[in-house]
Amino acid sequence: MNFYTGITLVDITATGVIRFRNDNELKRNQQRNWETVLQCIGIKAQPLIIEGPYSSTFTIDETTHFPDIYFGEQKVWFFSFAVEHEDVFLVNDDPVAGLDEIFAQVPIICGLNETARFMLPIFYPYGAIKNIYFIKGRINLNTV
Repeated sequence: MNFYTGITLVDITATGVIRFRNDNELKRNQQRNWETVLQCIGIKAQPLIIEGPYSSTFTIDETTHFPDIYFGEQKVWFFSFAVEHEDVFLVNDDPVAGLDEIFAQVPIICGLNETARFMLPIFYPYGAIKNIYFIKGRINLNTV
């Protein structure tokens, strides 16, 4: 198994709500963002052993992978998953560049429980408006 971890400022809370009703709009939209994550990963590989997403509040600063427009206290979501095929997301010498390519400019639903405010309602893994990134490997999400 090959493990990867995603970290995002987008609210991807897995609520399990799969039908819209006026009284559960927030939970349905959170679930929609999580479903989008799983569908994006599924473009290149079947995600297995999915852990999370979990959220926690962190201080974003120059030591983190997010740009300075998000510095300060932010809610961050973490998830890990495994795939069977080695290097399925490898592009050039970057083991997660394929994930970055897949997630670039994929629409999201904003205005949920995230604390970051996005310039555009999209996942974006690059540069000054980065709101998601990936690392190869598995982190212990229970300690986040």
